[in-house]
Amino acid sequence: MKRLRAAVVGVGYLGNFHAQKYQALSKKLPVDLIGVCDLNLSQAQKIAGELGVQAFSNPSDLIGKVDMVSVATVTSVHYEVAKLFLENKIHVNVEKPITAMASQGRELIEIAKKNNLVLSVGHSERFNPAFQHLKKTVPVPKALELIRHASYKSRGADVSVLHDLLIHDLDLLFHLDSSRPNLTFARTGKIVSPTPDWVLAGIEFESGLKATLSVHRVAKEMSRVIRAYDDQGAYMANLQTGDFEKTKIENDGTQVTVESISVGRGDNLMLETEAFIQAVLGAGPVVIRGEDGLRALEWVELILQASEKARG
Repeated sequence: MKRLRAAVVGVGYLGNFHAQKYQALSKKLPVDLIGVCDLNLSQAQKIAGELGVQAFSNPSDLIGKVDMVSVATVTSVHYEVAKLFLENKIHVNVEKPITAMASQGRELIEIAKKNNLVLSVGHSERFNPAFQHLKKTVPVPKALELIRHASYKSRGADVSVLHDLLIHDLDLLFHLDSSRPNLTFARTGKIVSPTPDWVLAGIEFESGLKATLSVHRVAKEMSRVIRAYDDQGAYMANLQTGDFEKTKIENDGTQVTVESISVGRGDNLMLETEAFIQAVLGAGPVVIRGEDGLRALEWVELILQASEKARG
């Protein structure tokens, strides 16, 4: 079987991990990391030297040398970089958000369809073991609370907290319930950034599911939790630690019990990268499609618009 040639464009903090996953997966799948690319050539050379591959500073120089790329640049250039590769018939896995604006994401999807290419988006939390266990344990929840609090970092602050963090939970929420959603409320605010640092939103689905989302990036410590409720009990999936809890009432309502297990933290990015490779090989589905990334981004824009309207 012909081995796929892969590269990573944008090898800062996150892109470096993308490159490492390709390198590790080359031992079990027919794929080779041939290079890394970054506008900062010294950074590209540093990562390339660590991995024993070639360094590039211009994405165009990869054309003809690769079959697939992962794009982990800053969000503002996702569109132009992904478009370059898709137009040259190269499969693309782009970090979330798919693009800076939904209109750009729509264009990328059309180019990928036209050229029969895989376009996937890096919503890696889909692969989180705690989330997967929640989905299996509570297939039809009645209510959900999705909480994602992070400490402030300049990395990622080039976009709003909705584009950076909330978009993860929107993707998870729409993966849990595919019925028609309706936004019931939205509030955002700025604390240290020129764009929103916190958001509270409510979404109600045609199925009857009600969900609230609480996200901010000025917390003392990280917290990634989903709480679910149904007629059998309450559940907590800790996406940060890999713990899962089920609280239920027993003995005719006289006793409350809490069952706790650890489902592990896993390696979301490794599974995301492997799924992308398998999709390019035709050995598996595109797990997180361009359309999935676009839907989450469209809802980011909808929530921003609604919160601005609410402020008057």
